[in-house]
Amino acid sequence: MKVILAGGSGFIGRFLQKRFNEDGNEVVVLSRNPREKSDVLWDGENLGEWTSTLEGADVLINLAGKSVDCRYNEANKKAIFDSRLKSTAVLGEALRKCANPPKVWINSSTATIYRHSEDRAMDEDTGEIGTGFSVDVATQWEETFFAGANPNVRKVALR
Repeated sequence: MKVILAGGSGFIGRFLQKRFNEDGNEVVVLSRNPREKSDVLWDGENLGEWTSTLEGADVLINLAGKSVDCRYNEANKKAIFDSRLKSTAVLGEALRKCANPPKVWINSSTATIYRHSEDRAMDEDTGEIGTGFSVDVATQWEETFFAGANPNVRKVALR
C-alpha cells in the first residue's frame, strides 16, 4: 500500500510509519519540518507540490494538529483550532482535485466531543455531545472533515 501520513512527524505518526514500513508499505509523511528522506514539506494550510503525493495512494491518515498539552490561553486555543481546521480543509481540497485519490481518508478527531460521564459509557450510538472548548474543536473539526463530497473516498473520523 501507499500510505500518506499528514502531520505524521509526531509520536503517533512515527509509530505508524514504522509499522507500515515493517509491513512492506510505502509511507510518505507530510510535515512542516521534514527530517527523513520520505518526508514531504507541507505547511498544513496551502495547496502545493505535496498534493502530488496523494495521487494513487491507498490511504490518507491526517494526524495534524497542535498538541493540546498546553495552557489554554487565547493564542494556544487559536493554534489548536487553526492547525486542525486548516489542515483538514486543505487536504479535502487537494483530494477533490486528485484524478486518483486515496480510497480511504482517516482523520483524527477526539472522544472529548462527548460530555464528561461517570454514569455510563459514551459512544457513537448513545453518546451525548458535551459543551466547552474541546467539544467546539471536535465538532468544527468533524464538520470540516465531512464537508465537501468526494464519492470515491471513504471518510473515517477517528475518535
